[in-house]
Amino acid sequence: MPFGIGPGFLFRSKAMLPMEATIRCKILRHTHVFQPGNIVETRRRILEKSENQPESGYFIPDTGDGNPGIIPLDNVEPLGETTAGEEAYYGKCVLTGVSNFWKDADGKTGEGPAGIVKPVNVRVVHYPDCQQLVFHMPRYAWDAGTFRLTNACSQEIIEEKPVRERLNGGTMILTNTLSFPPGFYTIEADWPDGWTHRIQFIKFTEGYPKAPYGKAPANIFHAIRGDEVHLQPLPEEIPNPGSTESGIRISENRREREPDSDHSSPACSLHMMYDRDERSLDYTGRENKSEIDVEKFKKEVMGRFFPKLEYTQEGRGGSIYYMEGAIKIQFGWEFGGGNTVVIIFIPNLKYWEAQTGTPIYRRNEILQFLCEQVIRDQAAGCRYVMYEDSISIVR
Repeated sequence: MPFGIGPGFLFRSKAMLPMEATIRCKILRHTHVFQPGNIVETRRRILEKSENQPESGYFIPDTGDGNPGIIPLDNVEPLGETTAGEEAYYGKCVLTGVSNFWKDADGKTGEGPAGIVKPVNVRVVHYPDCQQLVFHMPRYAWDAGTFRLTNACSQEIIEEKPVRERLNGGTMILTNTLSFPPGFYTIEADWPDGWTHRIQFIKFTEGYPKAPYGKAPANIFHAIRGDEVHLQPLPEEIPNPGSTESGIRISENRREREPDSDHSSPACSLHMMYDRDERSLDYTGRENKSEIDVEKFKKEVMGRFFPKLEYTQEGRGGSIYYMEGAIKIQFGWEFGGGNTVVIIFIPNLKYWEAQTGTPIYRRNEILQFLCEQVIRDQAAGCRYVMYEDSISIVR
């Protein structure tokens, strides 16, 4: 749901019947994405009987895909009202939705001028002692509006402050979720004109989700494996030839194809390029009628084999794009202080492949090119210092 009203309007609808206080329920039968034994925060909701909803149930604001739903009464065991007591909760967080919409802005349609937050740019990073939810505002956000963290079940606002007070740099917002009890949460970050970015996630009871199950959605599968990115599609699963097992393979349209038995190559069809008049001649010296656009060919070759950088700036920060053929990697940057001219943010070694889509063995090569080219382009005479998750260009 990229534009229009956000999914949260369902929670505030005037037509919704009153609900009881938030309570905890233990799942007895697998329901939505919740496995038996998991404890979820719910509200008891009394529904009028209808063809689609014949009985009462427990309301949950997120069934695993960002949409609300009902857990039938006989699928849960109520445990009582929710009470806070622990200081740390080690259950996994699972992203369930990323949306962008106009809030309380009559007549406004389409994308806001600030741009959108894309699912690929939102991630949960799992560490042994904490979990961090990280996303980037679509542009330099010092002049953005309000950051708001809400318990989606009780609708209690947990944190509300200007976006600038939550920024790590010019665009990044990092939230440590260790103190969040298991439940349903919504983050909203808006702009003064009403354009709003919304991120939804579920904090699970420690130990859940566990063990893959049939037709588990991609975000749950990623969480079970402890992956960093939870809203990316699963790779296509193709049986391993010569084996009864199946594994993750490249998609069908990228598999090597067997030669067509009915196809035969001509005896000779060598083409030679003559730079003097940019003509394409065959091996007999006769001109080939289908001429090649030499300049276009050169650009394609350069783009395929020689990487380049592109720069954007919004205020005191922006992005650097590393481009090499089909590869395009975005690195955030912001101006530094003292002897540091600029700071470039890079993926941690552990999460390089998930965030860039390139193999780990290419990390040093790409980052070295990045550093040297930035100095050539933007900071002559400077040097670079590389850290685990950032690069400083210093005088």
